Amino acid sequence: MSNQNENNTLPRLPEWMNVELVEKVDGKAIVKMPVLPHLTHAEENPRVAGGVIMSLLDYTIHHALDSLLDEYEYHATIEMKINFIRPGTAGTLISEAKIINKGRTVSIAEGTVIQEETGKIVAKTLSTETYINAKPKT
Repeated sequence: MSNQNENNTLPRLPEWMNVELVEKVDGKAIVKMPVLPHLTHAEENPRVAGGVIMSLLDYTIHHALDSLLDEYEYHATIEMKINFIRPGTAGTLISEAKIINKGRTVSIAEGTVIQEETGKIVAKTLSTETYINAKPKT
């Protein structure tokens, strides 16, 4: 099986994960992700891979911070700590993130992944982001 498209290139991570940005405003973001077979460890008793959950949180935090930045500001994750509380399983995962502090060059964000069907927390994260202003000099 190949995930490559007609141009023989792999899809970007958000397309591969099939995520949907639900909300992005005022330092907060919500993203939904259906649990597809290629995102799980095994066919029997499928559980979402931890790296996928971490990528989902990183993507959500990206949009939460992006909602606060100016046109020429860019950012990157410099540290992420995650607690996996229970496995993500078949259905849909909801990722929510908010920026809890935005400093001059570094911000702190928190995120949570919830199993939509049960409302139970799957994972929590605390992330540190850095950013620079790349506005062209005039």
